[in-house]
Amino acid sequence: MEEAIGLARQAVGLTSPNPAVGAVIVKKGKIVGKGCTQPPGKAHAEIVALNSAKQRTRGATMYVTLEPHCFFGRTPPCTDAIVSAGISRVVVGMKDPNNDVNGKGLRLLKSAGIDVAMVKDNYIVQEIRLLNQPHLKYIQTGLPYVVLKAGVSLDGKIATRTGESQWITGPAARNDARLERSMCDAVVVGVGTVNADNPGLGSYGKFRTKKLLRVIIDPALSSHQKSRVFRDEQVLVVHTKKASPQKIIAFTKKNIPLYCAGTRRVSWKKLFDFLGRQGVRGIFVEGGAGVHGSLYDAFLSNPLLLDRVLFYIAPKIIGGKSALSVVGGNGTRSISSVLSLTNVHVSLVGSDMKVDGVFTLY
Repeated sequence: MEEAIGLARQAVGLTSPNPAVGAVIVKKGKIVGKGCTQPPGKAHAEIVALNSAKQRTRGATMYVTLEPHCFFGRTPPCTDAIVSAGISRVVVGMKDPNNDVNGKGLRLLKSAGIDVAMVKDNYIVQEIRLLNQPHLKYIQTGLPYVVLKAGVSLDGKIATRTGESQWITGPAARNDARLERSMCDAVVVGVGTVNADNPGLGSYGKFRTKKLLRVIIDPALSSHQKSRVFRDEQVLVVHTKKASPQKIIAFTKKNIPLYCAGTRRVSWKKLFDFLGRQGVRGIFVEGGAGVHGSLYDAFLSNPLLLDRVLFYIAPKIIGGKSALSVVGGNGTRSISSVLSLTNVHVSLVGSDMKVDGVFTLY
């Protein structure tokens, strides 16, 4: 099962809106087939493993991280293929809470005479759950999984008093953050970031061909239309009713997709509901202090709006009362009302510290 988890980990960020799954086939004590879920519309992990094993599947055991799917979607049911291949035993890491599956796959396999066992080791089950938090959250809530990322100084600043922000963290941290961003389906920034930094916000590394939706929070539609983020159709500008009809017409003429998500302020709940319906399962928020503060304030009223925090902390002190802090907005009134991160991991990336934690585990 650890081998299957390693295979699933290779697929994280490439399978959305499907979960990342790994499968291993063992016969007479030897691995004869293995695979992980391919991008949407292509083979699931079980099918890749069966094809890899070729004629050696009859009487073999399959280890799979998530309950095999049992319905016709983009691909035929994996349960049918497992039965046809003559697999005699299936060890499953965890049930899939998707209403179309949720135990049905296990029952179908059992009804075909296959011995089905569930992993009981809590540590292994936790590893599997962590791989598919976006899938699990969406199934439970209908909302995407939201990551808040920032590169900050030791004293929590993201810019100097003159507004200079490039670069606080080093190249290793920036590249790591690009990989983290690329594992999501959408990246959210504010209009201030777009106009000041003209970021590209593209996918990176092994994800470089992946289409990443770029979402710009721009209440009054004041972003520069020649910015790099508008290079293709993979963009969405989120405005409010403050935007003038003339601005809306100007963006529409440029074929730039728009979405109105509030009257005077952007409603994060409304925006995330909309993105969830579009198939977005993972959202990477890397805006400025205003975007971070607005999201955090909304999260304090609705804990479903933010799930994971990812800070890269540079060993630098910027100082100054007017230097920009990483999270603006109103914040909390008291220390007792501050919500703590759990499952926190701290590591060095180059010369910077990466702090990674979650508010909720699904």
